[in-house]
Amino acid sequence: MSILGLDIGSHNVKLIELLKNSNGVTLLAAGSMPTPPKTLSSNLGVDQQALAHLIRELIKGTGARSTDVNISLPEAQVFTRVIEMPSLSTRELTSAIKWESEQYIPLPLDQVNMDYTVLSDGKDTANGKMKILLVAAPKALTERYMQIMELTELTPLAAETEIIALSRSLVRSVPTVANVMILSLGAQTTDIAILRKGILMFTRSIAAGGDALTRTLSESLDFTLLQAEAYKKTYGLERNILEGKIVAVVKPVMDTIVSEMKRAIGFFEETYKNEHIGVILLTGGNAKLPGLIPYLAEHTGIEVQQGNPWVGIAKDPRFAVLNAEGPLFAVAIGLALRE
Repeated sequence: MSILGLDIGSHNVKLIELLKNSNGVTLLAAGSMPTPPKTLSSNLGVDQQALAHLIRELIKGTGARSTDVNISLPEAQVFTRVIEMPSLSTRELTSAIKWESEQYIPLPLDQVNMDYTVLSDGKDTANGKMKILLVAAPKALTERYMQIMELTELTPLAAETEIIALSRSLVRSVPTVANVMILSLGAQTTDIAILRKGILMFTRSIAAGGDALTRTLSESLDFTLLQAEAYKKTYGLERNILEGKIVAVVKPVMDTIVSEMKRAIGFFEETYKNEHIGVILLTGGNAKLPGLIPYLAEHTGIEVQQGNPWVGIAKDPRFAVLNAEGPLFAVAIGLALRE
């Protein structure tokens, strides 16, 4: 049975169809189209219909056949935390989570859909506490996405955050590395995750991404937004271009991102003594900016690689053009890989 992974981003809608069987995983369809402006956050029927129409066109254009779909929810609008709890039985935990979650979720619990997963039973941590992945999505958000899916006549099987989908698709590319950081540099946010032995142990989303870099360039160098975007994509963080002016201009935004990365690394190393992050996997719509990999490696002291979500996925030669587009499709691939 094939499944669709649908990543509805602020700039692009990405679609992946994967077939999973005894022979492995095979790519059946892939495509991307620009998201209609402001439709993603709109509750207006006309905007939801426009987005649904685009998704139907994307399905038609790619030749995807499945109607079963897993969708992503925007990281910045979903509350995702790894919390610690005393060692409890399953029954005790279900009750305790409800009370514990109130201090982490800034909305009344009757306004969110909440779920949790036990990441660690506490036997391998210094304080002996369980680690729980707590996820809560505003009901208004999930209802809007469900309405869009109804208009597309697709059957949603699951909705999950982008970072969970990314973790599933990218960690497969570094099977011998115990501890991995994933950095997703999107348009509006940068999402950070740390995986320990393949299990998500830390996640954070910050309001600084590619759009902030573009705006900073536009304001500082008196460029239009189109000019600034072109310069960003062409020159990125290359220090030997334009006497390093571009790197100097975007430094405050990059400082924010690097600072959050270092805080996450410090938190992990404090929690798991004598363990270190082995590699940083870079993904997201701005992951291919020139000079970004050496810049992050220099500021963190950790090896940085482009994340490759295509590992282990068989592709027809006609899909060869997608080999370099892994960062764009990583969330959609992770969604389609979901069991």
